[in-house]
Amino acid sequence: MVIENLYLKAEIIKVIGHPERLKILRLLLDGERCVKDICNELNLPQPKVSQHIGIMKEVRIITYRKEGTKAIYRLNNNLATSILKAVFKEDL
Repeated sequence: MVIENLYLKAEIIKVIGHPERLKILRLLLDGERCVKDICNELNLPQPKVSQHIGIMKEVRIITYRKEGTKAIYRLNNNLATSILKAVFKEDL
């Protein structure tokens, strides 16, 4: 069980380490966002944002809720949130 936990933590750190995912996660530190808002705020194409979101959902860094036809994303992992707060400490 301890070994599995270490692998999960390593995977979370690996996923967070991508520059574009860091940008997306920085936005989500400030609150929920839909894909369109993330695309507009970061000037990234929708397919790229959706791909990154899929990767982050897979390791449960983020989750979503439905609002009509939109998916609204938010942070969902205490370890990831703690890491992001440390990384962006000066920005918060």
